[in-house]
Formats: sequence, C-alpha cells, structure tokens
Amino acid sequence: MKLTAAALTATFAAIAAPAVAAPCDGVEALRVPDVRIERTTEVGPGRPLTPPFAGASPIAIAFCRIEGVIEKEIGFELWLPAADAWNRRLLVGGVGGQAGAFNYRELARGVRRGYASASTDTGHKADDRHWLLGRPDRAANYAHRANHLLAVKTKAIIAAVYGAAVRNAFFVGCSGGGRQALTEVQRYPEDFDGVIAGAPGVDTPGMSARRMWEMQQHSRWGPLMDAADWKSVADAAVIECDGLDGVRDSVIDDPTLCRFDPERLACAKSGWETCLSPEQIAAVRRLYAPLHDENGRRIDDGLLPGILVSPTPLPEPFTPGPSYLAVALFGDGVHGDPHWDPRGFSIARDLPAIDEVMNLHADDPDLRPFLRRGGRLILYHGWSDPLVAPQSTIGYYRAVRARSGKAAADRVRLFMAPGVDHCIGGAGPDRFGGAGGDAPIADADHDLLSALERWVDKGQAPERIVATRQESDRMVRTRPLCAWPLRARYRGQGSTDDAANFLCETGET
Repeated sequence: MKLTAAALTATFAAIAAPAVAAPCDGVEALRVPDVRIERTTEVGPGRPLTPPFAGASPIAIAFCRIEGVIEKEIGFELWLPAADAWNRRLLVGGVGGQAGAFNYRELARGVRRGYASASTDTGHKADDRHWLLGRPDRAANYAHRANHLLAVKTKAIIAAVYGAAVRNAFFVGCSGGGRQALTEVQRYPEDFDGVIAGAPGVDTPGMSARRMWEMQQHSRWGPLMDAADWKSVADAAVIECDGLDGVRDSVIDDPTLCRFDPERLACAKSGWETCLSPEQIAAVRRLYAPLHDENGRRIDDGLLPGILVSPTPLPEPFTPGPSYLAVALFGDGVHGDPHWDPRGFSIARDLPAIDEVMNLHADDPDLRPFLRRGGRLILYHGWSDPLVAPQSTIGYYRAVRARSGKAAADRVRLFMAPGVDHCIGGAGPDRFGGAGGDAPIADADHDLLSALERWVDKGQAPERIVATRQESDRMVRTRPLCAWPLRARYRGQGSTDDAANFLCETGET
C-alpha cells in the first residue's frame, strides 16, 4: 500500500510520545502503526560501537541504535543522534544484490554527519537461500515496498523522538541500492528530497539474464580461456584507447569512443606476450557483443572495451556468491523449484517470466512528480563496471531529459567515472562520496553527498566533482568528474595527477 503525505501526517498525530533529550529515552515505548521496536542501544563515548563491516572504526558519538521490524518481517535499523546534534535530515542507505542485510556503511556515515540514518533488509535475511520461493509478499517488499515503508515509518519515529519533522530526506545507494534509489524516485516521489543512485541497473531482469547467459558460455567453453587470457583482452583495449583525455594513465576516458578489435591479439599477428587462438577470439567477440535471446531479440548493448571479464561458470544450485541473485530470481522466482538446474536457463522463456514475479525495472523516465516538488537526483556510474552496463545509465539519463524536459535539466545530474569498477575500485579515481562513505575531502566540490546538501539548501547544482584515488591511505591522484555529457580534458600543462589541470569540455557521443 502506498502511504501518502496525508497518511503520514495522520501517523504523526497518532503518536503521543513527547520529545526527549537523551537519544534512547522513551523510544521503546513509542507506538507507531505496523512497527515493532525490538531493541534500543545507547551508544556514546563510554560505550562506542564498531559497525560490522571491513575497516570500520569505532563510533563514540552519542546516538540511539534502534533495531526493529515493519509489518511482519521487514527488518530495519534507525540510528538517532542526540537531539542537539541532529541536522534535521534523514539518510537512508540502499542495499545491493539480493539485500537481506543492513547498509551499515551509510548508517555510520549518516550518524557521524548528524543525520538520523536508516536501512532495511527489504524483508528477508541473506542467509535464507530460498527467501523468494513461493513468497510473493517478499518479492513485493524486495522490489519496492520495504524502502517506501522505511521512509514513512522512520519519519514518524523521528518526529516523535525529536518533536520535529524531518526537513530533508536523502537516499544513497549503488548497484541494487541504486535500483532501489530510482524505484523510490519513480514510484514514491514524496519520500525523498535528494537521491544519489550509483550503477543503478535500470533493467535488473535483463542484467540478470546476461549474468546467467555469460555463466552458461563460460561453462561451455571450459578451459578455453582463463582469467589471465581475459585480462590480456581488457589490458590491450586500455593500452590502445588510453589517452582520449590527453593523458596516458591506464584508463579509458570514454570507452564508447574506443574501437578496439580483439583480432589484434591473434597469435599470427600479435606481438603481445599473450596471444589468442581463433577459437579464443571468437569467444571474446561473442561475450562482448550485444546480447540477444534465442529468437534474436536484442537484450542489451554488450560490454565496453576495457571491461575485465571474470570467467565464472554456472554455479551448482544454491551456491552463494555474486551469481546467486540471478539464480534465485529464475530458479526460485520463475520456476518455483528449489532444485532448479541453471543449465536449463532460456532467455526467451525465462526473462519475460520474471516480470510476472516482481517488477525489478527502474527505467521509468517520467520523473516529473519528483522533480516538481523540488527533488534532486544525482546519477553516477564507473566506465569500467563489469556487472552493470554503463551505457544503460547514460541511456536512462537521456530518456529522463527527453521525458521530463527543463525540470530534468535543472534537477538531474549524471557523472561518469573513468576507470572505476562496480561502485568502487578500478584503475581510476574512485573516491567521490557516492554510496559507501565520504570522500577523503568531504566538501561539496569532492563529495557527492555534500554536493547534494548544497544543491538542496542553496540551489547550486553540481557541475564538477573532484574524484580522488588513494593508495595506502595516501591521495595519489585527483581528477574531475564532469556533469555528463561534458568530459575532462587535460589543459596541456601541469601535473596530470592534479584535477586543477583539467577542463570540462563538450563531449557527448
């Protein structure tokens, strides 16, 4: 059920608890419809909390950690700073893959910056391998309901605790979390005022079909090509197409301009240390080409040059890992078979069927309801992403501009990140304050969340974000990410590791 602003106001009115001074005082006694608060924990200087993710540092500032459930099984956490530290904002962190866990990185990031921060597991636990089997309610929660309900219910809790409503609500997510971000913008335009969506996978069913198909190909090819062979293909493309921005830095600035032909790695012609046989070259062409189903219908635009392929074969049924979401969608979701053999996957048959299970498309370009009420949207994507096609996000941005007109021109920005892998990592500068944490310099010129704050508060749209590359916690390079379709171009003098020596120039392809 979609909850409107009027329903939210009624919910506020139904809550009788007064504002309290200490973060957790009175929280367990709150009564919010369809919400069960299971545990509250007071965190502070004498009782720090180390969030459960790699590299996390203890949080010693005062806040209340709320663990609860919405409806039957939509788990959530809400972290509330002390009243005098709250910035009157809510930050929600999306969760990637099949979800089933909380985004502790964004919870920690938010509370450190004065946000009330929240995350949901979308209604199931990741260690439940068959969470989708025979559960249309979980399918709906995962697809769209959980984050909407999280926004509505946490705003009600916040209003009761602080005695004041949320002034601005922001959502940050990448990959599956990016899809969740766009789903909120498209289906529930009143939930959030500012949204950051990274590598969003606007066509998650099609993306999952490619994943299944790729694994089928690797299984059929067997030992034809190993990881080193695939790396040689990606490396050769980077070497050939590096320098499009005037700098040789082992990064392809815009892979859509690269015309790399794998035939150049043929053993009869190549001077490379690693060369490819005709059978290997045919495999490369097949995998990088646009995907078609068994009837010839085009599914996607293929892989870009320089993308590093991981030769992953089909898993045994129920094997956890990056491929498991695709297996779960088609095995449990489409076929309803806990023993489904993924070798039987058919694009033409199974891809349309997933839409009957749940709507995982986040490609509606009509954002006018969100934009008319002042919403701001930042999209970003790494050009070297092997999991979510960068072209899909550009295509979506173009569609939004065409459908939503001037409002989109004023209130939507896209940043493409050269050399950046899926959400983070890769050879390019990958730290710019998207999902996963603050940039090394957390200001509006270097950090997307800070830029979103300035955009919402002062109306100043981000046109350039300085991305940072760190090695051993040392900043070794900065490079501007230009609001697409602009791209960075070296001035011709000064250090190529300094963003100040680059201009943003017209470059739409």
